[in-house]
Amino acid sequence: MARTRSATERLVSAGIPEEPFTGEELAIVLEALRETIDPPRRKSDPATKTLLVDFFGTANSGKTATTAEIERAFRRNGYHVFCPPETAELAEIRNKAVENPTVFQARHLTGIQHYVLNLAHNRDFHLAIISRGLIDILYWYAKGRLDGIYSATHYASVRRVVFEFLRLDLVDAFFFFTCSADEAIRREYGEATTQQRGSRMNEQVLAEAHVIYEEVLAEVEKNVPGLPIFRIDTTNLSVREVADEALRHLVPTLCARFSVPEGRYLPHSLTLLTKTANRIPVFEEQLKLRGHPDAAALTRHGWVHERNIAPREEIYLNARPSALDDHGVFDEIVRLHQEDGLWRFVFKNRAEDRLFSHRRTINFEVSDEESRNILAVYPEILRLRHTRHIFLQARGDDGHSDHVLHIDLIEGLGDFTELKARGSAKTTHTQELLELATALGFTPADILEGSYLHLALAQQHEREGF
Repeated sequence: MARTRSATERLVSAGIPEEPFTGEELAIVLEALRETIDPPRRKSDPATKTLLVDFFGTANSGKTATTAEIERAFRRNGYHVFCPPETAELAEIRNKAVENPTVFQARHLTGIQHYVLNLAHNRDFHLAIISRGLIDILYWYAKGRLDGIYSATHYASVRRVVFEFLRLDLVDAFFFFTCSADEAIRREYGEATTQQRGSRMNEQVLAEAHVIYEEVLAEVEKNVPGLPIFRIDTTNLSVREVADEALRHLVPTLCARFSVPEGRYLPHSLTLLTKTANRIPVFEEQLKLRGHPDAAALTRHGWVHERNIAPREEIYLNARPSALDDHGVFDEIVRLHQEDGLWRFVFKNRAEDRLFSHRRTINFEVSDEESRNILAVYPEILRLRHTRHIFLQARGDDGHSDHVLHIDLIEGLGDFTELKARGSAKTTHTQELLELATALGFTPADILEGSYLHLALAQQHEREGF
């Protein structure tokens, strides 16, 4: 399965949501991910890449409990999941047959290398979750070096080996779990019959562990920059909250790394569409006007013809029948059309301004099969045949044009002009759009409220005598 190469680019495009997935959203996305990573294949084909995740961190930070929750979430959505025991639990590694600490720790290292190399491409599992993997072993070597167990030369050689393994990019996400020393002690001894501190479970060792982990993570970032490493402080979180937080970061990261097409999951959940749109930092400012401007006025005011969009049929869909408000305007706009022989899905979230829209737009290609699935799921409202001519104002020295003009012809509805700009929380173009409209000969009476869907429905209701 081909994946994008740059870890940094993958994470930028991952689109981490601001809130946890609902059960319905998670099921939809995980199904799309599974379909992507598990295509039909022959036995002689190379094994596809396994989803490989590495949990590590400080003592009592919730790694084991979270592993169980993540495993359950994926299993219940049809995944084959393997969570191998951490190397410290393996008899052949844990035994005391050898007193040499260098040999003892090398067993852990080879065990982790075995996990990474053999689970990264495995025919039996979709997902494998390693506990205390490559970055965690660096912690133990760093601690051993501070305690005088390992020489500087040995420590440096181990670091080089681990960094080379990390550069193989076989692990798809790392999660560093931590909690305060006080909370770790409470979890360990809160219900215990004895309060006697252990050699590795006491306030001093826990405080030291935080310092060493931070140093190790800084070295990892320096030597292998851009790895998908996420931190979760579990101090004040329940197991469910920690799992939700892990899934919030893990699922989009996996979708980005394995290039899961948006069309496989976004159209199947209005809440996913809305949340995705709400993360877009810019919105569409639009002034819709009845009629077309004079061609001479366009030239006089610096509008340059960019391109034409051939007549096409826009299929408007109803994502939820209850989306009509008191004025008969659909909150969201969902539509499907063909462009250059390819299907495109368009979603616009709720308008935040009655006249200037302020909608955030999602627009992506979908396959023929996916277009049929979408049409089968969403009730069709109506179809409009649409012709468009696109103009841009003369570009500045930077080659950028801030304003776009659409000259539209909607069969059965009329002639329209749209003036558009891209707004944000800090910048809007209300006055500029009004001035541009005035310069082209439009008056306030020409300004229209609502989308083409709204106008078409209003016309339809008028004909039907509503």
